[in-house]
Amino acid sequence: MSDSPIDSVKYAAVLKQTRMRRKFFFATILAYIPALLVTHKISPTNKAMGTVFGIWVVILIISTFLVALSKCPRCGNYFHMHGLTLLVLRKCLHCQLHIKHSDL
Repeated sequence: MSDSPIDSVKYAAVLKQTRMRRKFFFATILAYIPALLVTHKISPTNKAMGTVFGIWVVILIISTFLVALSKCPRCGNYFHMHGLTLLVLRKCLHCQLHIKHSDL
């Protein structure tokens, strides 16, 4: 693989997208308890809590798929998937490319 400027731009763009997907995934996880607390303050009914939970689960599934289907720009494999295992780590599970790869 050549180290042309086009490859550097492609790496940077794909890794930026992967980082954004990771942030969305972790923000979704961290938003669960605050969302339920706010919902409980506004409307402490089981229906309201269940609705917020259902919406959160749908968003979590979407964000999980986005993270799982992120491709590595170096090797072309899924960045966070190895077989059927999803591991949201900072390195590609196949070629060990770091998510903050800067020496392009």
